[in-house]
Amino acid sequence: MAATGPHKMPSWEKRVRIVLCVFGLVLSVYALHVELSREADPDYRAMCDLGESVSCSKVFTSRWGRGFGLVQLLVAKENPLNQPNSLLGLLFYTVQMGLG
Repeated sequence: MAATGPHKMPSWEKRVRIVLCVFGLVLSVYALHVELSREADPDYRAMCDLGESVSCSKVFTSRWGRGFGLVQLLVAKENPLNQPNSLLGLLFYTVQMGLG
């Protein structure tokens, strides 16, 4: 059994990290698509809208769907930091994939 150094990770772990990052990127792209479609057409119904009480598009377009819901509370609504969470997710998973 070969010893692994402090900077060497098993190949299965690297594959799992890549799969999880790709999954996160896909979900972030879908969330951004839903949010932009809902802004363009308020009657847009996403695949993840299961009913009136279970609606992902309502969550994505709520105040909690931008800036983690905190930027709007702490600073103005029109602040450049008040970006959609899905956009922040795209950035996060891209950086994670590059670092992993």
